[in-house]
Amino acid sequence: MTQTQSIAHLSCFIEAVAIAKQNKCSNREDLKVLLQQKGYEELVAIETVEELSPQLPLAS
Repeated sequence: MTQTQSIAHLSCFIEAVAIAKQNKCSNREDLKVLLQQKGYEELVAIETVEELSPQLPLAS
């Protein structure tokens, strides 16, 4: 993973936590869509949601 990819993943991770904590989404798909709307690539959004899923109160 390049430094740019690492920064994108970290940024997406932080954004995902903020979105989930503000209850702007009710499930993983909503979170993924919101991240993509914020400009994150689909793969980055998917990986981030998968990583966060066990730690956040999101429905499948």
